[in-house]
Amino acid sequence: HGGTLRKAKKGGVGNVDFPDLPMPARPELTRDYSLLLTGVGGTGVVTVGQVLGMAAHVEGLVTSVLDVTGLAQKYGAVMSHVRIAPTADHLHATRIADAEADAVVGCDLVVTAGDEALLRIKPGTSRVVVASDLVPTTDFSRNPDWQLDQNALIERIRARCGKDNLLAVEGLRIASRLMGDTLATNMFMLGAAWQKGYIPLSLDSIMRAIELNGAQVEFNKTSFLWGRRAAVDLDAVEKAAATGSSVKPLPKRIDMSRDAVVARSMAYLTYYQDEAYA
Repeated sequence: HGGTLRKAKKGGVGNVDFPDLPMPARPELTRDYSLLLTGVGGTGVVTVGQVLGMAAHVEGLVTSVLDVTGLAQKYGAVMSHVRIAPTADHLHATRIADAEADAVVGCDLVVTAGDEALLRIKPGTSRVVVASDLVPTTDFSRNPDWQLDQNALIERIRARCGKDNLLAVEGLRIASRLMGDTLATNMFMLGAAWQKGYIPLSLDSIMRAIELNGAQVEFNKTSFLWGRRAAVDLDAVEKAAATGSSVKPLPKRIDMSRDAVVARSMAYLTYYQDEAYA
C-alpha cells in the first residue's frame, strides 16, 4: 500500500510516481482513544466511522461508534464519535465528552469549526486534520450576501488545538480532481490523518475493513492513499491534481427518435429477461 501509484482510479490524472511512503508511528493504545469525525450528511462520514469500527474489530480491539446526525439526512451537520480501546473495561461511554477527543478528522470546515465539534477538542492537545474548502450552507439561500471567512474558521480551530496540531488542506478540491468524485474527500482526509499518526489502527486492518464494506473498494483505497501522500508531500499531490480535472465532459445528446427508443428498450428488456420478452 505504500508503493508507487501509477494511475489514480476514476480520476484519470495520468502516470504519477511518488516515492515509497514512510509508515507513521501509531498512538499506543494503553487506554481508550477518542476520534471525532465531522462532516455533512450524504457524503460518507458515517461510512468512514463504520470502516474504522470494523478495522478495530479486525485487530481484535473493542470499539464503539456513535453517529450523531440530528435532523440531517442530506447536507446537514453529521458527527461520528469513534472510541477504540484494548479492552471493554476502558470504554465507559459512547459519546465523546467536552475536551476528550484525541484526534479530529474534519471533512467539512464549517462543521469542524462549530461549537459542537470545537468543544470536543482538548485545548492545545488534540490533533486535527480538516478539509479547509468552503462549502455554502443553507444560510446562503436566505441571504445572498452571506459570506464565510475561511481563514477565520481555520484560526478558530487552531486556537483551540494549538498551532502545531492542525493540518488544513483543501481536501474536497484535491480529492475530486484526483478521483473525479467529491465522495473521495472523506477517505482522502482519513488517509491524511492516518499518515500523520492520528489513527491508532494498522494500515492492513483499515484496508481489510474497506474490502469488507464492499462498496467502491478500489476507489476508497486509492482515495485513502492520495490522502497519505498529501500528508507527506502536499505540493506533489497538488501537481498531480492539476493534471486532472473535476469538470466532467458534457454528455452526448440522446437520440429520442422512435427507432432509437425502440432499440434501447429492446436491448434493455433482452438483458432483463430474453429476446421473446423484449
